[in-house]
Amino acid sequence: MKLPDNFPLRLLIPVCVLLGIFLFFLLIAGSNRITFSTESFSESTEILSNPYQGFYHMIGYTLSDDYNPTDGASYQTDSYTDSLALVEINLKNYRTTAISETGLTQLDDILTSWSQSPANTRLILRFLYDWDGLALVTEPESLELILTHMDQIRTLVNRHCDSIYIMQGIFVGNWGEMHHSHFMDDTSVKTLIQHLHDVIDPSIYLSVRTPAQWRMIHDRYDLPAKFPAFETDDSLMGRLGLFNDGMLGSESDLGTYGDTERRNASSPSYKGTRKEELAFQNKLCQYVPNGGEVIYNNNLSDLETSVSALQTMHVSYLNADYDGRVMEKWRNTTWTGNDAFNGCDGYSYMQAHLGYRYLIRSCKIKKIGFIKPDFTLTLTLQNNGFANTLKPFQTTILLKNTETGTGTIVPFDVHLQKLGSGQKKSYTVQLPVQELERGSYQIYFSVKDETNGQMILLGNTNKAADAGYLIGQLEK
Repeated sequence: MKLPDNFPLRLLIPVCVLLGIFLFFLLIAGSNRITFSTESFSESTEILSNPYQGFYHMIGYTLSDDYNPTDGASYQTDSYTDSLALVEINLKNYRTTAISETGLTQLDDILTSWSQSPANTRLILRFLYDWDGLALVTEPESLELILTHMDQIRTLVNRHCDSIYIMQGIFVGNWGEMHHSHFMDDTSVKTLIQHLHDVIDPSIYLSVRTPAQWRMIHDRYDLPAKFPAFETDDSLMGRLGLFNDGMLGSESDLGTYGDTERRNASSPSYKGTRKEELAFQNKLCQYVPNGGEVIYNNNLSDLETSVSALQTMHVSYLNADYDGRVMEKWRNTTWTGNDAFNGCDGYSYMQAHLGYRYLIRSCKIKKIGFIKPDFTLTLTLQNNGFANTLKPFQTTILLKNTETGTGTIVPFDVHLQKLGSGQKKSYTVQLPVQELERGSYQIYFSVKDETNGQMILLGNTNKAADAGYLIGQLEK
């Protein structure tokens, strides 16, 4: 380049310096030419086969000294396809004695078979002495023998704790439902549930039949300001949930609630009004499981009324076989809510919303800085289910090179246990873009059950790949 004849030589050096700086930054900008694109996200109406939630079927076994190991075969596990099963173990043959070695062998075979379920089914486990509403006749006559039975089953239950989600009840009552028993006084209930807590692996949730029983056990009217949730301190409170086999059957859920207003209660063990007990469950069951059976009632079984109640109670599991009249009513009703499910039948809506239903709402990637910029990914998630997960899930980002197939895993602490029903939150993580080789990358988000690595499906129309859900592309 030739300078004009009259160009002041004193400006030559500054001009060269500025030109050098310009070229330097141009070079840096070229080296940092990194582009992103993100996927679009919308909600599907797919029924997601995820662990710890959904409709279940009930399967019962009676322990007996007549058991032959060849009798059980697969114990119905080979053909079972749902993510949950209620397995009931009837101990009526041992109402006057300890469980025999044969009986314990049968129990071990049952639990072993279910732990190898092809569908990876988790168990809701209930020990009982009665299937005919005759617990007063079939239960042991002494509390000590029931405690002995708890001691006997502890090793086998704990051995299979990875496949057992919840233990319902305290062994007593008609159908194991904690009513019509000699052992439903406050002292006996506290003794039995405390003993279960002491002997059963803390990863297994326990549950009692009514909110009033929960309050009586803990001797308090309300939850503590800081609830000991998600197995943080192995406390009884942090693992004790509810099961309700009278949902929607009447204003009291067939005796689950009462008519005593809180202001008139003389102790925590009172049964409050329906409104108050629903409000109590709305708080409690953000941290512990709730589920059971629905019972037909002409008014309460209406779809919108049912959805409101089950969402308030944070219900995550329901008996698929009972009450058939309720299921049929839901199937014949169309959901008209302002969401993706508008026009679907009510049964499908219920099935899709029991428990958690996480989905991606948006994904954004932001560049911060110039010479050595940082790149952050912000993922917005929503939970449209009735409840949240109570088990820890592992969430990660994967940057996968499209040419070599190699991947870089980025830990992403989302804590889905704290993303409650109806909530939407944004989570941010820094991407190690500067450390990547030149090339094209696909960005995946995945959620897995920490217990066994099972992938958790999301409620988006986007389909899951082996690496998770594609959320964006990166070019470097």
